[in-house]
Amino acid sequence: MESFRKRFQTMRMRAKDRGGLEKDSKELLDFARSYLSDAFPNPNRQGCPPDEALRSLAFNPNESEPAVTEHMAACSPCFRRYGELLSELKSQREKEKGFSWGRMSVWTKAHPVLTGTAALCLLLIAIGFGLWLRGLRQPNSPPMETNRKPNPTEPLNPTVAYLPFSLDLSALSPVRGSGQPAIATQRRVPLPNSPLDLTLTLPLASPKELYELKLTADNQTFWSKSAQAHLYKGKTLVRLEADFRQIPERNYNLEVRSSSGIRLVQPVSIQAASPKNEEQKP
Repeated sequence: MESFRKRFQTMRMRAKDRGGLEKDSKELLDFARSYLSDAFPNPNRQGCPPDEALRSLAFNPNESEPAVTEHMAACSPCFRRYGELLSELKSQREKEKGFSWGRMSVWTKAHPVLTGTAALCLLLIAIGFGLWLRGLRQPNSPPMETNRKPNPTEPLNPTVAYLPFSLDLSALSPVRGSGQPAIATQRRVPLPNSPLDLTLTLPLASPKELYELKLTADNQTFWSKSAQAHLYKGKTLVRLEADFRQIPERNYNLEVRSSSGIRLVQPVSIQAASPKNEEQKP
């Protein structure tokens, strides 16, 4: 009996190593069949631990009580129950392994479209990642247009030269709304039909706001543009680029209207550009 206890204690210490649990449990069961299964009958189960204690010894040997092992060494019914629990543990682990792979196989067969989509997404991600790595390894090449030599037959767009031109409107009387300005006595100012860097001087105390400029004749608008006014040395100026090359040579009214409704009207005439453009005043 003493040799059996020593051998059983050795098996229990080895069983605490979860990695060798199945091997030790088989050896323990083989030994139990030859000796412990019938050597200690206890039909009335006197002093037997609850089934939870035997289950704890089988499933969590590190957390079991030493007294359970001492009792099981002298109780054949408890030892047989312990053997059943070890077999149950082994079967449960085998089912868990088979279930994880089986469940994946069943899901794949039940959802072939989703499986194919997931595989395609992984493929696209892999391709994109490969292209990204390839771009990191290779230096950035310049755009194709920068490497292309100009065709000798293609005309090169010349840079447009805007001629400075000043127009003093400070003596004009502002008109509000749709009132008619007194332009019969105003001198008509000639404007060259060329690109102009146009600067308008507005009447004193004109607001610094957005102004709309347009050339009109016979109730038709031939040119229009908007620009913001600003103060410079106590004067309210509007500066903009005005290209009159496509405007027919004739008389017009240059209307300057502020966003608050103030309107200035200056008679002008579009004429052929002269060699020298001087500052014009109405």
